[in-house]
Amino acid sequence: MDTSLDREFVARSESIVTQLGFRDLKSFVKNQTLLMLMARMEKYEAETRRFKVKYGIDFNAFQERINSKNNQEDFSVEDDFLDWRFAEEALKRLQTQTRELENA
Repeated sequence: MDTSLDREFVARSESIVTQLGFRDLKSFVKNQTLLMLMARMEKYEAETRRFKVKYGIDFNAFQERINSKNNQEDFSVEDDFLDWRFAEEALKRLQTQTRELENA
């Protein structure tokens, strides 16, 4: 996959992004990507907050509660656990990507 930008595109884009207050095309792409990452993080943060309020505990305590239930099935709670775990994992991944991009 070719990730390079052609010169004509860069020439036309540079003047537009500098008019928008960015130093160059690279800073524009970095800024916009960070905004997109932050928006996605907010989605998962809201979901984790919802579960914390619903169960009154953090994810680790909830996971311990789920693991301690022997042969007791509650599909609704198990579905919440899977959704919560996905949100926690996605949030950590997005936070890592944000740090990486900020330091790029």
